[in-house]
Amino acid sequence: MAEYKTLVDLDEVLSVAGTDLVYTVVSPGSGGLDRKVTWASIGAYFASTALKGDTGDAGPQGATGATGAQGAQGDTGPQGAQGPQGDTGAQGAAGAQGAQGPQGAQGDTGAQGATGAQGPQGDTGPQGAQGDTGPQGAQGDTGAQGATGAQGPQGDTGAQGPQGDTGPQGDTGPQGDTGATGPQGDTGPQGDTGAQGAQGPQGDQGESGSAALSTNEETASYTLVLTDAAKVVEMNVATTNTLTVPANASVAFAVGTQILVLQTGAGQTTIAGDSGVTVNSAGGGLTLLGQWSSAVLVKRATDSWVAIGDLVA
Repeated sequence: MAEYKTLVDLDEVLSVAGTDLVYTVVSPGSGGLDRKVTWASIGAYFASTALKGDTGDAGPQGATGATGAQGAQGDTGPQGAQGPQGDTGAQGAAGAQGAQGPQGAQGDTGAQGATGAQGPQGDTGPQGAQGDTGPQGAQGDTGAQGATGAQGPQGDTGAQGPQGDTGPQGDTGPQGDTGATGPQGDTGPQGDTGAQGAQGPQGDQGESGSAALSTNEETASYTLVLTDAAKVVEMNVATTNTLTVPANASVAFAVGTQILVLQTGAGQTTIAGDSGVTVNSAGGGLTLLGQWSSAVLVKRATDSWVAIGDLVA
């Protein structure tokens, strides 16, 4: 680089290109020469010459240069003091349960506890099946003969032996006196029944009976009489009342007798047997259902009747 005492003679055109300073130097007789110097060489020049002009106005800030390559990382500084403990954060959700660990070794057996009170005796169980009969034991020695017992009662007489052969007939002796007549023998068995005889002629037809039933109206509780057989007994009573069937010893109705009982009044009629008399019905009811209800009494045996009809218990 040419050395100049002053910069007055220089026409400078400056531009920034990276970290170098590019300028054109025009000096007498030089015709113009481009120079490139560093800022460091510029500073060294002015320091050596000790020339210092007036401070010029601050030039415009140059464009930011390209970022240089990153230098090597410095050494790690010493660790700072531990800061205060922060607030406890919210508890996180429970993690999944881990796999079950292996079973630990069995501990020693504890001391046996005191025996508890005896419980009540349980019910007797069913009897087991009888076991098989064991083998018979060896026969024991014969014991000493006992004293002779008392004589037993005489046994029954044995059956008569067969009759011996008939001996030869002796001479006929004189006839003795006639003995007394012996008792009459038992009646023999009845003989077979003889053949049935021929049927006799049919008898004449009897007169036709009357189909109409006569009526016996009663206005209070009533006991049947013999003339009520085959009649209608009307119970025309305003209040509850009883129709009594008498005992056979008092009124001897024939077995098979029928008597119709009809409730014509508002009072409910109940059929009852006298002492010793049984009156049966379906369901056991013997009370007529209501007004205009009826029942038939039929004698079945000496003191046994049945009631058939509109009856309730």
